[in-house]
Amino acid sequence: MENTNENEAMLNIPKVGDILTGTVVKVTDEEVLVDVGYMFEGTIYKDHLSQAKVASAKDVVKVGDTIKAKVTKISHDDETNILLLSRIDLEKQEKYAHYRQDLEVDKDVTAKVKRAVKGGLLLDYNSIELFLPDSLITLDELTEDKKKALVGKEITVRIIDVRSDRNKEKFIANRKQILYDDIKKQEKAEIENLEVGQIVKGVVVKVLDFGAFVRISDHVEGLIHISELSQYHTKKVADVVCEGQEIEAKIIKISGKRISLSLKALQERPWDQFIKNFKVGDKVKGKVVKKMQYGMLLEIEREVTGLMSRQDYSWDPQDNLAGRVQNGDEIECEITSVNEEKEQFTLSHKHLEYNPWADLKLKVGEHVSATVKTILEKGALVEVSGVEAFLPIRELSDERINRVEDVLKTGDVITVEVITFFPREWKMTVSLRKAVERKSRREYEAHLKDNVSANQSLADLFEKYKK
Repeated sequence: MENTNENEAMLNIPKVGDILTGTVVKVTDEEVLVDVGYMFEGTIYKDHLSQAKVASAKDVVKVGDTIKAKVTKISHDDETNILLLSRIDLEKQEKYAHYRQDLEVDKDVTAKVKRAVKGGLLLDYNSIELFLPDSLITLDELTEDKKKALVGKEITVRIIDVRSDRNKEKFIANRKQILYDDIKKQEKAEIENLEVGQIVKGVVVKVLDFGAFVRISDHVEGLIHISELSQYHTKKVADVVCEGQEIEAKIIKISGKRISLSLKALQERPWDQFIKNFKVGDKVKGKVVKKMQYGMLLEIEREVTGLMSRQDYSWDPQDNLAGRVQNGDEIECEITSVNEEKEQFTLSHKHLEYNPWADLKLKVGEHVSATVKTILEKGALVEVSGVEAFLPIRELSDERINRVEDVLKTGDVITVEVITFFPREWKMTVSLRKAVERKSRREYEAHLKDNVSANQSLADLFEKYKK
């Protein structure tokens, strides 16, 4: 019976490379004996039990364990029986099979950079080699120093391709996409922490014609449009901000990843400053910015303009103030009204001047003293109570007068009668003729009461006193 078993065992002679399954029958610190169904046991030395360093075989297996091992050497003759086994290759295969399932396309793994080679980096993932091409290492520009600095470090990569090369699998990895996805995740988280109305600090990173980009967190930038740079009109972005400048801005809109910022929102409006600084009745200087048919626009403070209507140029209706000034000239004026709701105000130049006609209380038919100021072809200009009146040539005398100089000269003081009086229009017309006639009539009427004669006609007497 024993011969039969030995014969069967001899028929099943294992070869180097065979994988055998057996039962542990003996364990010492240095070796393990395994019954694999052959005429003698196989031996596994402790250095062949595992890829890891083993202090004692007893720490790895025990009697009765069923294990697999690979034949590394077999020798059988009359003097020696040798069957050496090893677990290392099997362990490598088991390990490869275990970790190979992690290396499917689109899966992310963490691997250690073994070395830099031409065209990329070689990575080790649990003893499985991965290749990371140069173009997929980083988001920014790759230099040789940056590439070498990654050797020895653990990095996370994404498997993007598995190729067969000489019956061996080759794994292609991508780190660039991982970095991009990570930035996007952080960007999303940072944006979620922002809200409209929030005041943020940032650094200007780019200045363009239409605005400036500001980095407000590690991965988020906001745009300040040129219209949001200042409460005042801005022609050039560079006039307000420059690259590298630290600023505070207010978030005014969040639309997905687009963050709109404003410097203007943190500044006091020019109108509000004006309301604080000025009130009705204040005397100010205004720069002419626009002349119109019905008035002028004057800038009192930067980009704060008020209206001066034609009626407020001067008390004198004939005064053409608009004709005497140009855009850019300064005019002294007074604030006459402020409409805070409409953000409008009015100005007056004439309110700074005395209106000599305002206090005149004259009536048509009243006799007043006048001083001749100017001799004209068709009359004379005379001064009455500090204002100017016109004495037409026809009102000098009942008789025909060819030349005003024949009757009047500059400096004469005469009594005249007011025949028209329009103080709002600064117009007054007087008559010397009517004043003389009225005086003569009063003298005649007084004389008539005392000395009238039956032989004298009323017409004769009146002509006498007119002379």
